[in-house]
Amino acid sequence: MFGIDPKRICGLIQGCALGDAFGMPTEMLSQEFIRENIGDITELKPSFDFSVISKNRPAGSITDDTMNSLMMMEMINESNGIVNVNLYLAKLMEWSVNSPIAEFVTGPSTHRALEAIKNGVSLEETGKMGTTNGAAMKIAPLGIVCDYQNLPTLVETVADICKPTHNTSIAIQGACVITAVASYILREGSDWEEIWQIASKTANLASKYGNQLPTASIQHRMKLAKEIVDTSSVEIAMQRLYLEVGTGLETIELVPSALAIAYLSKGDPLTSAQISATIGGDTDTLGAVSTSLCGALNPHLIPTSHLKLIEEVNGIDLSM
Repeated sequence: MFGIDPKRICGLIQGCALGDAFGMPTEMLSQEFIRENIGDITELKPSFDFSVISKNRPAGSITDDTMNSLMMMEMINESNGIVNVNLYLAKLMEWSVNSPIAEFVTGPSTHRALEAIKNGVSLEETGKMGTTNGAAMKIAPLGIVCDYQNLPTLVETVADICKPTHNTSIAIQGACVITAVASYILREGSDWEEIWQIASKTANLASKYGNQLPTASIQHRMKLAKEIVDTSSVEIAMQRLYLEVGTGLETIELVPSALAIAYLSKGDPLTSAQISATIGGDTDTLGAVSTSLCGALNPHLIPTSHLKLIEEVNGIDLSM
């Protein structure tokens, strides 16, 4: 597909689902609570009585991260590789109405924007306050059709699809970073120094797009995240990423930490999913983003037993 090894594309989507399902039970729990009450997450687990978002869900359950990424894949396939914002938006709105989990797992920026769209607000306005990670969580599949070697076009394309729900500079920067890194990995890039350079260059180029709300610098936050991984043990890196970079809903926290987790995991999808689920915060989205990149990098390392359970529990086919 599009000149890319199908195994890498499959690994991207499978990695997204793996990280999402691993992080589902611990989403929005603190790192301290996870360590004191659960311990390291090494296997797929059902939601707990104390789970914050997902309730009464079996092990292997996915959330909106995977569903939105699958919608993005469907849009790419149905439009023959042309990014069609209206087609994706139609799929998102249909899912938000018909899915039994949409009400509980849809992020705040997306929920607010969809309500505004239903009320007839212009798409030029609906996403102007969307700073959370809903743009970055679903965007990796655009790396299939957007080439990191043509960053201006990549950034313009990503900015267009962010507009309805996340039309802010920081959200667009984060989404562009994930798209560019996914594009590099899908095209068989594997040098982590180059990945961090691409991420910084992309964020800089994307900074002029979207509503310019006050925000910390994502370039500086990514630099800090890399330095933490380069100078710390795994356990200390997890603590510092959680405390100093952040692992919450906001793009400024999640994108640098997701890249750092993939880096810390040395590109291993299972390790990335396990770290994401244990680190605390927006664990399902951390897992979906970081593990999608690791899955594209090393699709052969994704455990087939976990994929089988995820497919069975959610009634989906991840073979693409």
